[in-house]
Amino acid sequence: MKTIFSTKLYEGKILNLRLDVVELDSRRITTREVVEYPGAVTIIPILEDKILLVNQFRYPIGKELLELPAGKIEEGEAPLETAKRELEEETGFRARKFTLLTKFYTVPGYSTEYMYLYLAEDLTKEDATALPDFDEIISVRPMNQDDAFQWLKEGRFEDAKTILGLLFYFNFVKNGR
Repeated sequence: MKTIFSTKLYEGKILNLRLDVVELDSRRITTREVVEYPGAVTIIPILEDKILLVNQFRYPIGKELLELPAGKIEEGEAPLETAKRELEEETGFRARKFTLLTKFYTVPGYSTEYMYLYLAEDLTKEDATALPDFDEIISVRPMNQDDAFQWLKEGRFEDAKTILGLLFYFNFVKNGR
């Protein structure tokens, strides 16, 4: 596949939309719509026998989701620095130990977003309250690990990065597989 030309359709605060005209290997010409996103992190914060989750209102779907803390990698920022910043902003905690568990494309069919999944351990409370971005509606919800596992089994989590992160944690970290 070869890109013939690209046109930026939209440039926003958190993402861009690009239209590419491409030539397929079969020599046919078609288009591809691409969401350009700089990347993100998801954090699994472990506090004793609990996982720190956040309730967050998600405007595009019009409801709150219970999720792992996460956030966008800012320009020039390393993924680990993003994980540290987002953990403190969304939960008010810092971690003495971060471990990169895996990394992955979130929706490679139409987006460039690449996500890093970190385990955060040995947490310390830094502020009385978390300090999310001014336009975020977030509350911290610690959940017992057994309850989180049960929610996962019952399909109660609806956020893909949270499902993937918890599956990874319970299968490979906690159970040592």
